[in-house]
Amino acid sequence: MQRTDQLDRLARTFTAALDLLDKQFREPDRWEEECLTYALGAMACGLYPAAEVELDAFARPAAERTPEELAELENKPRRFTKAMLRHGLEYVLNRDDDSPVPAASHLAVRTFLGASLR
Repeated sequence: MQRTDQLDRLARTFTAALDLLDKQFREPDRWEEECLTYALGAMACGLYPAAEVELDAFARPAAERTPEELAELENKPRRFTKAMLRHGLEYVLNRDDDSPVPAASHLAVRTFLGASLR
């Protein structure tokens, strides 16, 4: 993956978010986890403006999060820890676009989609 200044800046912001959670001795809450996973996915796809929106949302104070969004998130299970998010960032920053990506099985995709729609 070709590194850009924008990706480097986003990676620093992403790392700072995880470092903040470390300083607070906690894992991300459900809102923060959602923002960070979407930001990571957007960075992996080169959708840097979307990643920026998600990282801005991560920093939104709890009092400014809408009750509807919070209620929807509470029904979704937590999936990612700080360690997993750090690993994902390392992968995004160090991957080789020429290397083959393992294909997801049909069952894995259906399982993911089913869990996401609940």
